[in-house]
Amino acid sequence: MSEYLLELLLEEMPVSDMESILSNFEKNLNEVLQKLRIDHGKIEIFLTPRRFGCLIHDLSASQKDTVILKKGPSEKIAFENGKPSRALEGFLKSNNADLSEIEISEENGGRYVFLKRTEKGKLTKELLPKIIPDILKNFQFSRPMRWTNGDHSYTRPVHSIISIMDGEVIPFEFMGKISSNKTRTHRYLNTEIIVDSAQNYEKAMREGMVVLRVEEREKMVRDGIKNSGLDVIKDDDLVHEISFIAEYPQPVVGKFREEFLILPDPVLKTVLRHHQRTFITKRGNKVSNEFLAFQDGPSSREKNVRTGYEKVINARLEDAKFYQMEDLKFPLEHFNSKLQEMTFQKGLGTIMDKVLRVKSLSIELAKMIGLNEEIKLVERAATLSKSDLGTNMVYEFPELQGIMGSIYATRYEDPRVALAIKEQYDPDGFEGALPSDTIGAIIGIADRMDTICANFSIGEIPSGSRDPYALRKKVFAVLRILIGFEWDVDLKSIVSISEKLLGRKIPYDSLESFFKGRLDLLLRENGISQDVSKAVMSLWNKPFRSMLSAEAIEKSRSTEGFDDFIIAYTRVHNISKNHNSFEYHVELFDEEEKKLFSFYIQAKEKVEDALLHLNYSEALEHLRSLKPYIDEYFEKVFVMSPREDLRLNRLGFLKNLDDLFLNFGELSLLLKTVSDR
Repeated sequence: MSEYLLELLLEEMPVSDMESILSNFEKNLNEVLQKLRIDHGKIEIFLTPRRFGCLIHDLSASQKDTVILKKGPSEKIAFENGKPSRALEGFLKSNNADLSEIEISEENGGRYVFLKRTEKGKLTKELLPKIIPDILKNFQFSRPMRWTNGDHSYTRPVHSIISIMDGEVIPFEFMGKISSNKTRTHRYLNTEIIVDSAQNYEKAMREGMVVLRVEEREKMVRDGIKNSGLDVIKDDDLVHEISFIAEYPQPVVGKFREEFLILPDPVLKTVLRHHQRTFITKRGNKVSNEFLAFQDGPSSREKNVRTGYEKVINARLEDAKFYQMEDLKFPLEHFNSKLQEMTFQKGLGTIMDKVLRVKSLSIELAKMIGLNEEIKLVERAATLSKSDLGTNMVYEFPELQGIMGSIYATRYEDPRVALAIKEQYDPDGFEGALPSDTIGAIIGIADRMDTICANFSIGEIPSGSRDPYALRKKVFAVLRILIGFEWDVDLKSIVSISEKLLGRKIPYDSLESFFKGRLDLLLRENGISQDVSKAVMSLWNKPFRSMLSAEAIEKSRSTEGFDDFIIAYTRVHNISKNHNSFEYHVELFDEEEKKLFSFYIQAKEKVEDALLHLNYSEALEHLRSLKPYIDEYFEKVFVMSPREDLRLNRLGFLKNLDDLFLNFGELSLLLKTVSDR
């Protein structure tokens, strides 16, 4: 068995592309090798910012042989008086075969001639030059680069390729480079090395200060933290990030000036963590002025690297201190004047225009939810919701949007208003926690709904992977908040209000479809079956009720008689769905009709009362109680009577009965599932 080594040396790759390679490379290799019948052992994928590749152990020297069967004429046609017919001779000639290579086998009740041949497997080293380039070019990258007059496009320009099997170079061309047995060490050393075997490759790279595996570099980072002597605030995401951007991570301890500790912790964290990728430390419960950075390269450079980090961090914090001092000269609302000069989106006015729409929508939302006593707080929070966009601090550090507004607001405003300014951005789509207070949740819904409706009104509707304004995430957030806070809000009302505020028509069908797609994903993420999710999708505009209905159906469908109940209801739905009138007259009912009508009236009152209190499980049980009377009705009543007055009267009544069921969605869609059981 053989060993195969592949390495691509490139310019520094973006982390997102590295993640894509790590996720797909081994799977793609396995699929191709299996398809080509090439046996192999363990596949090891390695990846650094400047290189990626694989080690394939116990690789077969060739494909497995395969037996090929080719069907010919039937036995009756193939032979005449025991001798090959012209049909068989033609079949053999066209396949360059003789009689010794055929056999007779049964198929579909008949006997046929089959040509049986063993195809010998090709050498693996002959197949690799085709396999590897195909796998490499099929990676999907977010923003591939072009070079050599645009002839080549890849995550980053390729410098060299190693391709060796048992010490022998397996040549192929990719992105303008011919594979060889040469590569280079860490950029700091920049030494060319010749790799004579896959076994010696990893040792040579480590000596060249390249640690090939992400998990080993993560361990180096964690060990550096552990041995630093500092109380480092846990940050697994940063550990992971550094392991992706350094080939040989080494710790560097530095300090910034203590005077900057007066800055709010979020400001310190933004400068240290997000801008400089350094770990934040603490003493007791307070942020310390020491930090832990990681350089890529030998520890001999530590002093210069530390000086560089300290110089940049102190300068950034000096700026932040100045911006904060300037901002604090004014109350937060002062900065709203600058919002009039900031464009929200082309064709949608300024940020201040948006704030005014959000304020109006927030007040209406508060009334819908019943927060009449807190409307003043809602109005104030909405007024200040984007004020910090006009501050010096947020202009320089956009990541602090909402955070600085909240910090500045604590000086003059109600604590709930200050909290709402921050929490209006929670959650981030499917990710993150919900707001802790209703004020921030209301502002967050109003802000997102305004953005969604505004974009739809100007034709900026996401399609495929295109979603420049993250509208999908905004819809997820709206749905999560409404369901999480158990708010019985009708999105149609919000859309109608937004339409008036915008002064534009919103393509309602497109918006409905967009919300339904997100709601379906959210319901299924919460354990709702696909068919049930589809059934309750007609309730999309009332997300909390759609969830309650789905949960009630899921609970009820596991009980005895549910399938028969769906079948009974579907008869009601199918016969009345094309009838457009709810009108009926009891005096036209016969005794059998009056029986169902009587039970319908009793159930209707109980169902509507349960739904009023959002008790969907109880309401569904009241509906299920009608099942035997519906069955009896259809056994004894001919709905499609030749008498027009009776027919229309019966259809009008059944239309009302159907309408009661539609409070739970389109239950008839569950009939296919019932029939499949």
